[in-house]
Amino acid sequence: MRLPIISTAGLLLIAVLYLIVSPVMSVSAIPFEAAGRDVPQDSPGWRPAEVFPATRDYKGPDFGLPDFEGNTVTLEEFRGNIVVLNIWATWCPPCRDEVPALIRLQEQFGDSGVQVIGVSIDENGARQSVSGFAREFGINYPVPLDDGTVQELYGPLSVIPTTYILDEEGYIRFYAPGYLEYDQLEDAVLQLIE
Repeated sequence: MRLPIISTAGLLLIAVLYLIVSPVMSVSAIPFEAAGRDVPQDSPGWRPAEVFPATRDYKGPDFGLPDFEGNTVTLEEFRGNIVVLNIWATWCPPCRDEVPALIRLQEQFGDSGVQVIGVSIDENGARQSVSGFAREFGINYPVPLDDGTVQELYGPLSVIPTTYILDEEGYIRFYAPGYLEYDQLEDAVLQLIE
């Protein structure tokens, strides 16, 4: 049996990302009931993830992916902005519940140099399902469709949604494996704006 070969660059990237976010790995997209806690009234039912500050300087790798309209979205085109890079899927309940917070964040901070990018990892029929979802929810930020590139560059992903928050120079400053609420996103962004 042949095992897949991981390139030296791939191993190096995994090691660097681990150093940036360690000790991070906690799955947060667990319903409150499963965690033995009462569900807050205004909560969609997910225990919010922790937002971890980066412990090393590491630039977020660039990518170029088509959105559901066929336009290419790159990370580089948003250099100079604070970027909230959210990796999600339409079939993921906590991802779906997080979208309104991302829409609100883009509305509140878009004019202040903040750009949300929602990379969808939907596979078969992604263009159609993501397009319908984006229109239904009124998504106001770019939604590129991953072909495996972002998962390879920013993975391995332990959970989705996963969010990386990059500063104006493209350095990863925060990492959150799991569902986030608006206040958490706002707090991280405000730390980078100030």
